Amino acid sequence: MWAKVESQRKAGGFTVDMVGNPKRKARQAIVSVRFCAVGLRPTWRPHQKKLPPITLTAILVREDDPPADIKEPIEWVLLTNTTIKNFSQAAQVIAWYCCGWQIEVFYKIIKSGCRVEDCRLQTIARLQNYIALMCVVAWRLQWLTYINRTNPQASCITVLTTIEWQALYMRIHKTSVLPNSPPSTYQAIRWIAQLGGFLGRKSDGEPGIVTIWRGWQRLQDLAATCELIVIDPTLLVGNR
Repeated sequence: MWAKVESQRKAGGFTVDMVGNPKRKARQAIVSVRFCAVGLRPTWRPHQKKLPPITLTAILVREDDPPADIKEPIEWVLLTNTTIKNFSQAAQVIAWYCCGWQIEVFYKIIKSGCRVEDCRLQTIARLQNYIALMCVVAWRLQWLTYINRTNPQASCITVLTTIEWQALYMRIHKTSVLPNSPPSTYQAIRWIAQLGGFLGRKSDGEPGIVTIWRGWQRLQDLAATCELIVIDPTLLVGNR
């Protein structure tokens, strides 16, 4: 299969943004794209049902001229049952593949953070409504996690309501005196993660989705309490 897709004519190319991590630096890679249909025969074992062969499309994404200091250039072979007839269709499948890790994180938030599998609603319609709502919650938590890494200096009002950031500030600093301007997104999200158990040590890196969703739950309780006090100041202990 590999040899067959390698022998195909180059269909096109584009630039891939490689995100940095502790093992590699962020960079842009120029890759070529080749594709073709391939037939795969399943492995047969005794006492197992014999499966028919299947036809898929193999897409080869390769960094043909990597920089000299790159030890592991990009080389992916993707298999898909999506119909591929031209370069734009192949590029679409590659874009889906590049989103794969973010999709896995999204499912992790829905299942482990929002705990949708623990829901005990008994009709399909109610379950669909519940899952749709949790998808919105999961999207916002994932957005919080990654906007902190892509646009950390933006004002926190980009991601938080007024009540949310004010409640967060007062809880972290143990004061009712607010700053003249809202803190940055970077600082606010680290405070949210702090509510969820993030310690912020030098070796900890940026807060992950687990500590952010734990802190987010606590923040919602704090914001709801602050909103009640704003609506009815008699709820303050000193006014009773």
